Order: sequence, then structure tokens, then C-alpha cells
Amino acid sequence: MTSPRHTSRTLVIQSASPRQLRGWMHRCLESVHGWSRQQGYQYRFVGDDIFERVPRWYRDKVGSKLQVATDYGRLMLIQEALKEGFSEVQWFDADVLVFDPSLLITFEGSCAFGQEVWVQAEGDGYSAHRNVHNAFCAFRQGCVTLPFLLETMESLIRRVDPNHLAPQLVGPKLLTALHSLRGFALVPEVGALSPSVVADIVANRGAALDLLRRKSAVKPKAMNLCASLIEAPLADTVIDVLLGSQARDSQAP
Repeated sequence: MTSPRHTSRTLVIQSASPRQLRGWMHRCLESVHGWSRQQGYQYRFVGDDIFERVPRWYRDKVGSKLQVATDYGRLMLIQEALKEGFSEVQWFDADVLVFDPSLLITFEGSCAFGQEVWVQAEGDGYSAHRNVHNAFCAFRQGCVTLPFLLETMESLIRRVDPNHLAPQLVGPKLLTALHSLRGFALVPEVGALSPSVVADIVANRGAALDLLRRKSAVKPKAMNLCASLIEAPLADTVIDVLLGSQARDSQAP
């Protein structure tokens, strides 16, 4: 059966395991799903079968470091959707919260990635670093970067010592290195929250949060809550704060 063509449509893809759907991450998924409907985009949710897109040798090499397998699997899902005929395919990690529905994804070229201002403790204070991340990414028809990334990931995983495999090797680390040479289109509206900033959001004040605000070139409208670095009670509190702040801003005269 021939796949339907989606010549001028955008698809949003997300993935999570069943256990993640029972916690705070479900609220993040719902925020992206709702935003997608508002934009008129199609939406597709994929469970653990994302790993069926990952070669067996790759999965065996990365072992329990599922983040590394997901980095490859998401690109395969995007590639499949583009072959179906979608003009643009966007990916949001399951722990990304869209707290401002006015988020618009605009960029030049055939692909884009998120950009974070990562605030961390340094000395007696904090430092802020702008990094490329793939908690959000988007690819359009004819993008040559997509097959290049897949091939590069395979090459890296074949050669890496599994005992020294960094979870971000073929994700943010690879993209940040390539960005210094190629210059990807970046979407700072989809950022990320470091543990230091999370603590300040919960406290409703702090130097880390102040630094994030000062160093953000644009105001983020979606944030990666970084599931591997945040505890469930804190995640729920941060979601409440971000959604509550946006509600108050929208009601302001």
C-alpha cells in the first residue's frame, strides 16, 4: 500500500516508555501535544518500539545507556516521516514542557536544533554556557545533514570504548562540535533547565535563575526539564511554577 503524501504538512514526534506516562512527564507530553494541535500540525507518539529502528549491534554496544540509542532512533523516525511525504518533521523530548503556547518554530535552512543556556556552579558563583541540544530538532525535505548525522553516529559508536561511552556523545556533544564548524540554525525558544536553575525556580529566587534570564537572548517558551537530573517532586513543582507564571503573564493588562 502506498503511503499517503503530506506535501505541505508538519509532523511532531515524541516517544516515551509506558512507565514515564504515569508521572510528571505525562504533563510535558500533553503540553507538546496540545501545542501541536494549536499549530495545526500532525502529532505522532511512539513507545519503546523506537528502539526497533536502532540496529542490533548498536543497541548491544550502548547497553543500558538508552539515551544513546534514542538519539539514533529519533533520527530514524524523522527520516521515515520525511519519506512519507511530510515537508517538516519536529522532535520534542518527552521531558520538554511547552509552557507558553505562543511558541513559534521558525528557522532558515533544512534543519534546526534547540539551544540551551546551561547555568552551573563555578567557584563562588555561577557560569552560563550556550550549548546545542537535541531535545528539540527539526528537519525538512532534502536535508543532507540527517543522513550525515546517522552515518556519523554509527561511526562513533563502532569505535567508542563502551566502558567510556558518555550519554551525550552522539547527542549534544556531537551537535555542539559540529555547530562550531557548520553553524546550525538554532531555536533558543526551546531551552533547558539545569539543577541550579531548578532549585532557584522552586525557591522563586536565586543567582542561577537571574543569570539564566540575563544570558538568554530570547525568552524561552519551552524548557527541557532534563529527566535524568531532576527528581519527580521538583519536576511537578517546576511545571506548576512555569505554567502559573505564563497564566499570570497572559492575564496582565
